[in-house]
Amino acid sequence: MFRWLSVLLLFMTVSLFMTVSLPAYTATPIYQTVTEPSLKPGMAIPAPTGPVVLTVSARIRDGKEISFDMPTLERLGVIRYTTLTSWTKEPATFDGILLSSLLDAAGADDRAGTMVMTALNDFQSSVPIADARTWPVMIAIKENGQYLSRRERGPLWVVYPQHAFPDLGKREYLSRWVWQLASIRIE
Repeated sequence: MFRWLSVLLLFMTVSLFMTVSLPAYTATPIYQTVTEPSLKPGMAIPAPTGPVVLTVSARIRDGKEISFDMPTLERLGVIRYTTLTSWTKEPATFDGILLSSLLDAAGADDRAGTMVMTALNDFQSSVPIADARTWPVMIAIKENGQYLSRRERGPLWVVYPQHAFPDLGKREYLSRWVWQLASIRIE
């Protein structure tokens, strides 16, 4: 009986110590959800009614190129995060669409490994699809609350969450931050 009481007392002491001396863990989210998606994987993507801002092609559902206007992109759900970039003096707050959500909506082939991203000036960057599946990479449409203009790297800019994963600011990733993004070819 004495041994049982000793074990119980030890357990209560350790439990009390852990409760009192350990700080509560609170996870900081990497991004905020601004709007929930209304266009989800498997749903038909409507034809653009405004200017086309992005095309997605090659290894996607039905193999037919998909064109997006800004309202259709925004229907994929908008997120927000504040991050450092190599092109802004201070951290900037970006709103945009998760690249993974775009891939899912377009029906990107699970066996594809690369996205060839092309900018309005024909700059191209080969980006591993794993980037979109590993980190919350965003196709930014706004910076500090304002829609991105062509003069400000818009209307679409691929932005990595460097604030949460500092290695994403290293040289090997910089060419993947494609601004003035116009098309994505899945290979």
